[in-house]
Amino acid sequence: MPKYDCYIEGFLGTGAIFLNKPLAKYNILNDHSRFIYELFLMLKEEPCELYRRVEDALIYDKIINENQDKIEYQLLRSLYSIYTSCTATIVLGRRNAKKIFLEKLALYRETVQKMLMHTVITCRDIFKFLASIESRNKIYSTFIYLDPPYAVSKGRLFDNKGWSLSLLEKLIVEVKRYEWQFAISEFDDTAVIELFKKHGLYITTISKSSGASSKFGYDKHEILATSFNLRVSQDDRRVLFK
Repeated sequence: MPKYDCYIEGFLGTGAIFLNKPLAKYNILNDHSRFIYELFLMLKEEPCELYRRVEDALIYDKIINENQDKIEYQLLRSLYSIYTSCTATIVLGRRNAKKIFLEKLALYRETVQKMLMHTVITCRDIFKFLASIESRNKIYSTFIYLDPPYAVSKGRLFDNKGWSLSLLEKLIVEVKRYEWQFAISEFDDTAVIELFKKHGLYITTISKSSGASSKFGYDKHEILATSFNLRVSQDDRRVLFK
């Protein structure tokens, strides 16, 4: 794994990678979703207000499904993903689920805020984001992690709409222009593997996807395509960014 002073993440999502790695000297985070952008800004600048807004919300599946359009419930979904490991719902299966959930928020709020205080957070289309970094002075010793929507295994996720194999290839071509090391996260679909090989990237299988079998009817594996030879055997990809 190459050493770096600057860490860049182009598709932040719920921040699972960034929040589980040591801080770099410089940290630049981006997501095209306005909701994700504003959520992380509040986690950084106004965490008390954010928690006040969700404190009285209920976290039961039936309530969530009936209130998809309410910002408090969207916040709960995202916050739960940030602080715990969650799949389809945020049901904890306990009578005191709400109490436990809020305790987790209180426990990690300060830690998350401290990490985010050392970041620049932006909200741009990925290609405009990359261009904006390139237009500044060159940042050497840089590593960029990219977790775009899946190009083939779209599932039912709304964020996958509009993303395609051709856009994935455009992303590869674009990021190879920079003098940085990079990693792209994807599923091991045949077309994706062939595309990565076409552009001479190293491919490492990270782990079996626990939710893919039920969603797609067969096993899928998370992979990383990198500009360098990874040479790791651990299943937990968080170790890749330490």
